[in-house]
Amino acid sequence: MRHFTGLTCPDRVASLNRISVLGSGVDRVAGCVYQGDDGTNAILRSHPVGTSADITRTFSKRFSEAGFSRLETTGASAAGVSFRTGRRGDGTRCETLWRFTAQSADYTLWMVYTLPSQAESIGPMVTAFAEVMARTDAR
Repeated sequence: MRHFTGLTCPDRVASLNRISVLGSGVDRVAGCVYQGDDGTNAILRSHPVGTSADITRTFSKRFSEAGFSRLETTGASAAGVSFRTGRRGDGTRCETLWRFTAQSADYTLWMVYTLPSQAESIGPMVTAFAEVMARTDAR
């Protein structure tokens, strides 16, 4: 699926399936919602060039103000801003926002997942989304 903005949202990225398409707003151009059978959720969004740093700061501020604690992570999750948002079974439910910059747009990837059970799958998922963004920017 390709947005009129140029953002490409494949039906499947890594182990996640696209379940919804998102419209634009003040600080976002387009986006897609993905969900996995294992409870992982992701939203890929494109933003105007130069806006992803402010979006990341706003994400961090709002989650902190809501009382969620910042989570120090390793691996791919460490490249984003992560918060502990609850429990799921024996694990910690996490929400992470990564930001990416490119020539034609900025991008954010937000994911909800459980640690430690999904720790090994996060890196390949983030890599797969980064490849989608790179292909979109190359067009």
